Amino acid sequence: MTVTTNLICEIVRAANKIPKLPKAERRRLLERGVTASGALRELLTKTGKNSPFDEATERVIGDIANNIEAMSDETVAKALLALADQIRTLRILNREPAWKE
Repeated sequence: MTVTTNLICEIVRAANKIPKLPKAERRRLLERGVTASGALRELLTKTGKNSPFDEATERVIGDIANNIEAMSDETVAKALLALADQIRTLRILNREPAWKE
């Protein structure tokens, strides 16, 4: 498996066991995911491909990470799953060739 695939798996596993996950680990996973998502989105832009995501999702998830103590388990789990889905989609799009007209 690739590093990206491993990260996606780790994020999904964490979302499924969120009540047992310490706040610091939640924050760390959210921050890692936001970094990976931003890097994949930037790579799409550099290779001339359109990204279906903007920075808004990453900003919201970053805010959740920064205020992790005030966030419910459900909010954190949903943020983790949304992030895993975004990273997965961006990874797939980075493997597709750019459209030529």
